[in-house]
Amino acid sequence: MLKGRKNTLKKRLRVLVDTTFLLPALGVEVEEEAEEAIPLFRKIGVYYLEVGVLEAIWKILKIVGLENFERIRIGLEAIRKTYTLAYPPTEAYVSAIGIYKRGHKDYIDALYYTTAKVLNLKFLTIDEEFIEFLENNEYDVEDTIITPRELKIYLSE
Repeated sequence: MLKGRKNTLKKRLRVLVDTTFLLPALGVEVEEEAEEAIPLFRKIGVYYLEVGVLEAIWKILKIVGLENFERIRIGLEAIRKTYTLAYPPTEAYVSAIGIYKRGHKDYIDALYYTTAKVLNLKFLTIDEEFIEFLENNEYDVEDTIITPRELKIYLSE
């Protein structure tokens, strides 16, 4: 009984998801650890960036091809209906430029991170290289980044 009460008192986790987590809704297979995290989304508040949708479409066009427009349309509708669109504040755009200038050349990764930081969201990613870059450059990883493994542990507490 006490455990159930603890869960109802726990504030709902709000998570900004990396593009990887949008791809399955569009019919694209992703890494197993990302696939396994998606069923957990019903227990959290899920946020996405419009630029993530754009990045997902680019990946589909480059890697998967143009075979299934209907699947993409249905997936886009599901993302927009199920998740919450986050709007990066000006501060996030400017801070992301700082990360880019320090050597991480994927501006979208940087924008995800800085948006999560400014909006006080967790950023769910499997990009170990980006996490390592942030750690090596003394960015706050512990309070901002969450991996699928950490999400699973958090939700099981």
